[in-house]
Amino acid sequence: MVDYHRWKNKKKSVFSYKEKPSFINKDVSIKKIILGTVQFGLNYGINNQSGKISEEQSFVILNQAYRSGIERLDTSDNYGNAIKVIGRYHHASHKIFKILNKFSFLDNDKNIVRKVDNSLKILGINIFDVYSYHSFKDFIDNHELQGILMKLKKQKLINKIGISVYSNQEFEIAINSEIIDVIQIPYNIFDNYNKRGVLIARAKHNGKEIHIRSIFLQGLFFLNERNIFSKLRPLMPYLRKIKDFCKKQNISVNELALTYAISNPDINGVLIGVDSIEQLTENLNCLKSEHTQVITKFVETLDVKETELLNPVNWK
Repeated sequence: MVDYHRWKNKKKSVFSYKEKPSFINKDVSIKKIILGTVQFGLNYGINNQSGKISEEQSFVILNQAYRSGIERLDTSDNYGNAIKVIGRYHHASHKIFKILNKFSFLDNDKNIVRKVDNSLKILGINIFDVYSYHSFKDFIDNHELQGILMKLKKQKLINKIGISVYSNQEFEIAINSEIIDVIQIPYNIFDNYNKRGVLIARAKHNGKEIHIRSIFLQGLFFLNERNIFSKLRPLMPYLRKIKDFCKKQNISVNELALTYAISNPDINGVLIGVDSIEQLTENLNCLKSEHTQVITKFVETLDVKETELLNPVNWK
């Protein structure tokens, strides 16, 4: 098993600050961005003031994303009608994204085969770039699914098999799995390199592709203090620290969070979700930053002790 205490107390990161670029190349960064689509199908996010995005507005966002060079969308069978919205956009615009889709296991093995076929038809594509377990429990409890997914991969209906994990224990199991190509993990200003770094390095050594999500912690970093409910109050000192830092550096919280995520060379994909075209534009404008080194050094001084609050499942 992993000696997390030993890893946590290591003084030196797997890559040093000197090895990191002093600024981010926007053309390189845009290739890392994966646009999340949960807002296309659901009312999602602690800081979401507008609710589910209309189909018309979703098309506007997708158009801007495509023009900006974003190539990949993250979606799921559990995101309401998001897959249908993306499919209608593909058919109407003839602009096609690579799709990373999470699935949930419902009935039996044949259900997955049928689901893949139906989703590909709805989306108007021939292959999923990544087809991922949405639930780690499905991965553990249904070993027979692995053979089905491998068969779909050989049939070139799936390019890569992925999994979404929450804890370092789940992360480690995924790293050691022979069938998993892509691992999606939480990673952000609070849930940072101190807590995931050595496992990220091990995953890369094992040939895994690393995608990160929750870089804005569902919008928590942007909330006004008055709107933070009591269960999250223990995070207030850390939130004040990042806001004080941003003020001193004259940068936005968006730039802080995105620069920290993008600048890690071991990370292949950075998932962002937006509620509006304005949010997308603002995030894309943050991709070229001259503050990479100072941001990374600051973030890696943060060590949130209330680790259970880093998982939004525990906010309820």
